[in-house]
Amino acid sequence: MPTTPADAREALLALLVEFNRLLLDEYAALLQRNADVIEACANRKQQLTTAIEDAASGCDFAARTRETDPKSKEDWARIESLLAECALANRKNGAAVQSSRNLVGALLDIVKGRVPGERLYDARGRAGASSYAAPTRERV
Repeated sequence: MPTTPADAREALLALLVEFNRLLLDEYAALLQRNADVIEACANRKQQLTTAIEDAASGCDFAARTRETDPKSKEDWARIESLLAECALANRKNGAAVQSSRNLVGALLDIVKGRVPGERLYDARGRAGASSYAAPTRERV
């Protein structure tokens, strides 16, 4: 656990670099439909998310605008850049997952003898894009 805000900032930077790299690896696995690697990436993402939250809690985010040290300014700029890169990579991975889900849904429709993308109604009377729908959560 980092002991100073500078240590926490450096830890956060290193973790974000690793997280960004992991998101790129996950995207490659999604494209290859490599379930083992996807699962390993999901597990590692959970671990990294916790570590990132811990490191971020030790950072003084308010001080980043008052920093005069060039190294600190550079670190904060890199952190902001990495956060944007991670957000973009995560959205790209989410789109890849959704694309795969749509493909699986269309394939299930074909197997069931339905026209892929046929407008059907679910148990709640809502029109869906196909007969495949993700399970809905019931309100209690």
